[in-house]
Parts: sequence; structure tokens; C-alpha cells
Amino acid sequence: MTIFELYDKLIIRFTETDGVTGLLDQPVVITADTEPEPALMPWNYVPFKDRRPEYRVTAELCGTKGEAYTETPLSFEGTLREAIEIPPSEAGIDARCLAAINAAMNHLGLCAGEFPTTFDERRLYTDAIFSHVTEKYGRSNIVLVGYDGYLVKKFIGADLDFWTMDRDPDNISQDRFKHVIVNSGRYNREACLEWGKIIIITGSTLTNGTIVQYLDKGKDLLFYGITIAGAATLLGLPWFPVKRKPDF
Repeated sequence: MTIFELYDKLIIRFTETDGVTGLLDQPVVITADTEPEPALMPWNYVPFKDRRPEYRVTAELCGTKGEAYTETPLSFEGTLREAIEIPPSEAGIDARCLAAINAAMNHLGLCAGEFPTTFDERRLYTDAIFSHVTEKYGRSNIVLVGYDGYLVKKFIGADLDFWTMDRDPDNISQDRFKHVIVNSGRYNREACLEWGKIIIITGSTLTNGTIVQYLDKGKDLLFYGITIAGAATLLGLPWFPVKRKPDF
């Protein structure tokens, strides 16, 4: 499946969802943060770069918000119909389109549209992912796609047997808590798909286009984060849900 085919499938599922037709001509305002995520939230509590800089894009529709994260933040004003028609590219599905879908899905009560805003809430979300994975899959053959400092440290502390892959050259081949990050190129990707019991994937792979490299491979996947909230709900992708009131 290509990213274009995935986008087409997503939009068809979205527009066929009960309640969406009545929202398509409603105005949506999409704003982009001017500072990357690490500057906004003390997620980077370790003394090195935590992740490739990502910016939050926020859509507001009928008083309800939806978010997505991207490396290329852009704003938008128009209707929901126009927002979801922002075309994808080889680089991925536009974060503005995903944020608009998340806002609509949030408005309809089908999934959360916003990520927790405090460090403690985000920590609890990551702790819940850790508990879910270890209880279901045990302590070995775990693969992380997308470097997340807190999750890596959590897995290292529990002495799990896992790989971490990332696209960021500042992280690749670097020692993070005595754990070396590898590049997510084809060789490592194929090896991890063969070795891993569970592949844990950041939802931002939707906006960078790499998500299709992991779909339809016959492996257990678990996506996480807010960017993929609406898309995962619509496409039936395995996703660790962000709760509306993060009690986790």
C-alpha cells in the first residue's frame, strides 16, 4: 500500500462516518506552533536531544480541537471539506488534514482529539503503554519505531530485550542509556519485522509517510500518540488510545 492509497482509504472511511456529512461545510481554523515540541514541554528531561523536532498543529471545528504533529508546520483556514482535501505527498499525509479529522472525530465523540498537556500526564500515558506491552508480549523481541527518550529509559530500566529505530541522524548510532539507536532503513526494518514480537510505532509516521513500510506485513503493531487517533479509529489500526480525561 502506498501513502496515497492509505490517504484515499482514510478519506472514504471518514466521509462515510455518521455525522461527518453535516460537518463538511463547517469552518475549520488550523494553527501551527512556532516552537517545536521539546521547547513547549519538558519531555526532553535527559541531557541530549530527545527526538527529531516536531511541531503541534491544532484544528478547531465547532468549538472542538484536534491535534497532529509534524516536522513542517503550516496553518489553514477554510471548511472541513477543504482541509481533508489537502493532498498527501511522498513525505506523508498533511498534518493539517489529520488535525482536522481528529477535531471532527473528537466532536463526534469517537476519539480524543488532543494530547495531554502536562509532563505527568504524558508520563502516565507512556507508563500505560509499557504495562500493556510487557503484560501481553513479555520482556523480549520488542521494537520501537521512533525514538522516545522516556519510553527507551523505561524499557532499559526493566531490562527488556528491544530495538529502537529512528530517522534522525542526530540519534542514529548514538548511545542512549547504554542502548544504541539504529537507522530505520530497509535492512534494519526488515530485520526488526522478522525478529520482533510487537512493533511499537509513533503515529507521526503518518505525517512522514513511513507508516506504509510497516502495514500488511503480518506483524503485531501498536501505534501511539494523538496524530494517528482519528485515522487509527477509522482504519481499524491497533492504537493505544489517548483518553479524553487522562486518568490512564
